[in-house]
Amino acid sequence: MSESAVAANPSPAPLPPSASRRFDRLLALLNRHPLLLPLGSFAFGIGSFLLVQRGEHLARVMAVIALLGWPWLLAEGALGRWIARHSRGRLPVATARFLTQQAQQELLFFSLPFLFTAMQPVPGQILFVALAALLAVASALDPVYWHRIAPNAALSMGFHAGCTFVAALVILPIAVHLPAETALPIAFGITALTLAISLPRLIRDADDPRSRQRRLIYGTLVALLLAAGWLLRAAIPPAGLWVRDARITTAIEGNAPGAAITRVDAAMLADGLIAFVAVRAPQGLSQAVIFEWWHGAAVVDRIPAQISGGREAGFRTYSRKLNFGDQPLGPWRVDLRTPQGQLIARLGFEVR
Repeated sequence: MSESAVAANPSPAPLPPSASRRFDRLLALLNRHPLLLPLGSFAFGIGSFLLVQRGEHLARVMAVIALLGWPWLLAEGALGRWIARHSRGRLPVATARFLTQQAQQELLFFSLPFLFTAMQPVPGQILFVALAALLAVASALDPVYWHRIAPNAALSMGFHAGCTFVAALVILPIAVHLPAETALPIAFGITALTLAISLPRLIRDADDPRSRQRRLIYGTLVALLLAAGWLLRAAIPPAGLWVRDARITTAIEGNAPGAAITRVDAAMLADGLIAFVAVRAPQGLSQAVIFEWWHGAAVVDRIPAQISGGREAGFRTYSRKLNFGDQPLGPWRVDLRTPQGQLIARLGFEVR
C-alpha cells in the first residue's frame, strides 16, 4: 500500500549537480559584473531599434522574444515555488525573483530607444519617458530592487504593472503591427489584467488585517493611477513612430517639400500653407494620423491622413490649408497626432 502510494507520487528529481554549478557560476559572474545584464539588455534594445529602422524582419523576431517575458511576470510566485521544489533546495524561491528582474530589464531596456525617438519636447511625454527610464534604472540597481522593491508586495505589483504597460506600448506595434490607437488601449487592458491577477495574492499573503488593508489601499492607488493614465493618454509617446522630417512650407513638388518657414506675411496666405511630415514606422504598420491646425488656443481644422511603415526615410504626407479666416495674425501651430491624441510632431509658425 505504501509502496503504491510512493510510486503514485514520486519525489521531484533533484537538480543535476552540473546544472547547479553552472547556475552558481552565472550568479558569481553577475555579482562581479552587476552592469553586465543591464548593458546587454540596452544593447538588445538598440540593436532592435536599428533593425526596425532598416525594416528588417529580424526586428519583429526580437520583439517577440521580448514579448515572451510577460508570462513570467504573471507567474513569478508559482514558478519560484516550482523551482525550489524540483531543485530540492539547491535553488531558492528567490531564483524566480532574480529571473523576473532580468525579464524586466530586458523589456524596459528594449523599450527605451523606441520611447526616446518617439518623444516630443512637451512636458507630458518627457515625464512619461523619464518614468520609464527610472523603472529601467531601478531594475538594474540590485540594492534598490532587492531591498526596496521586491520585498514590498505593493511596490513589486506596481513595478510589474509599469513594466508591463511600457513593454506592451512598444512591442505590440512592432511584433503584431498594431497601430497606436489599438496598441494603447490593449496596453492599458493588459496592465489592468496584471493588476487584477496580482491583487488577490497581494491581500491573501499579508501577515495581519492591518497589512492587508494597507496593501489593498496601495493596490487601489495603482489602479487609480492606471485610470488617470488613460485620461492623460495624449501625453504618452506613440512608440514605434518617429519623425524624419517636419516643416511648414509654401510649396511642394511631388512629395518633395520646399524650404521651411517659421514666419509668413498675411499677404502670402492666399496661396495657402503646407504642413509636411515624413514619419518612420515599423514595416507592415499602417497608422492613421490627424493634422490639427491651431490658431492661438483654438483648433480650426482637423485633417486625417494615413502613413505606412517600412520606408527608411519615413512615409511622406502633408496637409494643405488655404482658408485662414479674416483675422489670421498671430501664432499658429500644426500638431500631428494619432486618433487617441498622442502627439507625433509639432510645427509652429507666426503670421505677421
